[in-house]
Amino acid sequence: MLALLTFRKSGLRDGISVCFMALTLSDKLSLLANTLANLVGYFDLELHIKPYISLYYVSYIFPFYGLMFYNISTMITVFLAIQKCCCISLPWNFKSYFSKRRCIAAVCGINFVCCILNIPFTATAFPFVEAFDSTTNSTRLTFAWTKAYRYDVFPVLKAINYISIPFIAEILVLISTVILATKLKESVKFRDSVSGKTFLTRSSNSDNISSSLRTQLNSPQASNIKIYSGKNVAAQPMSTKELRATQAVNVVAILFVATNSPDVIVYMASLLFPQFSSQGFYHNTFRLCIELQDLLHVLNLSVNLFIYLKFNTKFFKTFKALFLPCFSN
Repeated sequence: MLALLTFRKSGLRDGISVCFMALTLSDKLSLLANTLANLVGYFDLELHIKPYISLYYVSYIFPFYGLMFYNISTMITVFLAIQKCCCISLPWNFKSYFSKRRCIAAVCGINFVCCILNIPFTATAFPFVEAFDSTTNSTRLTFAWTKAYRYDVFPVLKAINYISIPFIAEILVLISTVILATKLKESVKFRDSVSGKTFLTRSSNSDNISSSLRTQLNSPQASNIKIYSGKNVAAQPMSTKELRATQAVNVVAILFVATNSPDVIVYMASLLFPQFSSQGFYHNTFRLCIELQDLLHVLNLSVNLFIYLKFNTKFFKTFKALFLPCFSN
């Protein structure tokens, strides 16, 4: 919530800010859904609150929507990694293709796709029916897993949500992370070897390039500089702002890979070895792995605020002004 308020106050001036804002929102909704599941389950199992609608079964609904928001976060992370990878690996002006409007459209498209993928689950998973509950000696509203959901919908949802999306995202983010890390290393090395600063000079005529820039362009360390004669643009790898934004995306991507990899491994193993599943012989080990994976998911969804504070100067200043006014000066 603090991150959302800070983004709102600081303004969304570019595509990266839009994506980070959307990522923060989906993270918080995923955490909220899982928190509600635990809270409702606690009311039923620990406090023994037994209303007409069974809270125990209601607690099963929230994690599925938490998964939907987690998939949204996953796709936004992939988009961020690919976007930044393209911007620093392809010609300098390629970043103009990722405008604020296009990033908003991409985020809206990601949300729409994830909602569409969740419709079959919503329509078939939890039909509520009345049933007698011996623990309360009364008739209560519960739900029954439908045959269509068990044998038709759930296998498809499992293949999409637990295997396909995480695996494809893992590969794309891993490749982008390697490229980002390489380019970051090159950029930092270049900045240290030339002047400690990066900049972008545009001129309508190449004769207007300053002598100091000519000296840098002719230096052996400036091999990464590209001059686009058609546009008369001389660009060094990254400005300070661009460098910090790239570092933030890279950290988010690395964190995603670290927390998502065990999930991919566990579900791939359950696919190859059916006994390692919730209904198989090794169901206890499988459930333990899932619980540990849930902790990693919570970690992944919770630390982005600190990443923004570390790498986004404007975000940090706005955050201090809003929530730490005594330290804002």
